[in-house]
Amino acid sequence: MFKISAKTDYGLLIMLELARYSGQIVPLSPLAKVLKVSSPYLSQVARSLQKADLIKSREGAGGGYYLARSPEDIKILEVLEALSGKIKVRCAHSSNKACPHFQNCGLKSAWPLLLGDIKKSLDKRSLASLLVK
Repeated sequence: MFKISAKTDYGLLIMLELARYSGQIVPLSPLAKVLKVSSPYLSQVARSLQKADLIKSREGAGGGYYLARSPEDIKILEVLEALSGKIKVRCAHSSNKACPHFQNCGLKSAWPLLLGDIKKSLDKRSLASLLVK
């Protein structure tokens, strides 16, 4: 039910790296080497975070990225939705069609409740709370 894309995974890793060095400008190329992913790909992911006003960039020598707000003020829900769009339920039995089991589905009222709980939890947890101390 809950699937995280590679883009979302790498985006959260970028955010955690920037949170570790909060207040500093961090280039993505060393992180790309550690993650064994291309710098252009990480830059593309960073642009999504930048578009959502979660990070800012500085170009030129000594350039890189930094958090737009403190790690305590950035919620995990914001990060996930910036990278993947709004979190929503997709029935496992439907593939872009109406689910044939919808009328008699015992879960159709449960999923919205569970999704609400998940979103509340992600909205309570800050980026800072994920940092290993």
